[in-house]
Amino acid sequence: MAINKKQTSVWMKVVLITVAVVFIASFVLPAFLGWGQSNQQPATTETGATLERIAADHAPMIASNTIALENDPANFGILVNLGNTYYDWGLQIMNALGPGSGHDLPMWVSATVFYERALAVQGDDPNVRTDMAIAYFYSGNVLRAIEVIEGVYADSPDFAPAYYNGAIFYRATGRTADAVRVLERYLELEPEGPSAPAARDMLAEMAAAPAAPPAEGGSEETTTQP
Repeated sequence: MAINKKQTSVWMKVVLITVAVVFIASFVLPAFLGWGQSNQQPATTETGATLERIAADHAPMIASNTIALENDPANFGILVNLGNTYYDWGLQIMNALGPGSGHDLPMWVSATVFYERALAVQGDDPNVRTDMAIAYFYSGNVLRAIEVIEGVYADSPDFAPAYYNGAIFYRATGRTADAVRVLERYLELEPEGPSAPAARDMLAEMAAAPAAPPAEGGSEETTTQP
């Protein structure tokens, strides 16, 4: 699909502004104005400080790549860098605050936007496609995550990380047989791979409780390959 540079540039700015507004409105502005200091709980203060620290880690990379993208809106590498930065930002928040905090959601959504744009330029990169599927999964769009990962199976059948991550997606929707199938494929490709112990543990868990109800989201850790 051809890229309309004007439209995608505007959309990119909307996403960036949305993320910034959510962050500032939720954490920076209240702290700056001193709102609710008398009633503020320590946990809230700690959460805001954690989010500010994590934002400071990633904001310079977002800013520099955004400027570069203005001059070259269809640059695959820059688009992937932005997707990866938002991905890492979301993952860092999730690891720091837990998967149910919700503070990581705007980052996962932003990551999917830039991965989609990158793949519109160069659509055959299985690593980017797998990362995008993970971002969709953590944004709550599990069905889209499955759709993307199944595309990787079709086009890059030997890309092992896709199978491990796909098992997590399938398991989250109750598709246990499909989760087992792709985990076995992962172990065929990477029997001593970085996710092999977790894959074997997941298989054992599903064998012990094959009728377990679908999970909300996913607790297993997704992985990618550099």
